[in-house]
Amino acid sequence: MTALEQARLDVEEALRRYWECVKAEEEEYAEDYERVTFMEYEAPAPDPCAEAFSRLVAAVRAYEKASGRRDDLDLGALRNQVYEALDRG
Repeated sequence: MTALEQARLDVEEALRRYWECVKAEEEEYAEDYERVTFMEYEAPAPDPCAEAFSRLVAAVRAYEKASGRRDDLDLGALRNQVYEALDRG
């Protein structure tokens, strides 16, 4: 397996883990999900899904470093958020 193929698998795994985190939070907080995620965004407490998102961004960055093009990745609804995070550095 090439470094690029491994990097792509790492992106897919990070994306899967991010969506698993979001789903778990939605199930845990049910109808309060929007309010809780807003509070997490406003508060300095650690947010496991934010950490999962950071790992996804790092995986995409590693994919690019392995000569991959971010446009070749299927990031779905997270595409713009990931691109913005990558462009911020």
